Amino acid sequence: MSTSCVNPHPPMELGIQLRRDVKPGLDEAGVKLFLVSIGTWERSGQFADVTGFPRDCLLADPGSVTYEALGLVKGLQQTFLAKETAFSFLGRLRRPGGMADLKDVMGRWKPWVPPKQDQALQQGGMFVFDGPRCVFSHFDQATGAHADLAGVLGLAQQLGGSLAASAATASMDCGCEEPAQQQQ
Repeated sequence: MSTSCVNPHPPMELGIQLRRDVKPGLDEAGVKLFLVSIGTWERSGQFADVTGFPRDCLLADPGSVTYEALGLVKGLQQTFLAKETAFSFLGRLRRPGGMADLKDVMGRWKPWVPPKQDQALQQGGMFVFDGPRCVFSHFDQATGAHADLAGVLGLAQQLGGSLAASAATASMDCGCEEPAQQQQ
């Protein structure tokens, strides 16, 4: 069983939330978490340094092969102009501590140009796999419109208790380089 979060140059605050709020529960359930990002293995190290997200759970997809295969949303409208972007930020503002992780990383954030220009407009998503079978999918419709992490954690923990742990989706042909390959 593995849970994959596929997100472009993943939002630093999402990385912190996944590390702090989701990964411990998945580890207890024997479920492996992978975060797939556009960009290079080198860039993923910078992400790990800022967020504390474990590098062995990061995969780099410089060619956007995973994003295209999953049919994730991309475009100017979805990235900057969608009403879901405004609602996601409004929800954060209304939630106690909802902006804390974003504020925390802003002082350490460095501008970055992705390998392909159109990747700057790529939205991500969150997926739970049982081997090659996808049992949950969430497609971010706009910036900040992520899946409910508590709900995804609960589902993955529930499934993890009854299914054998498997990292099969990390090694499928998804265009990602695994850590051992990326360091060469």
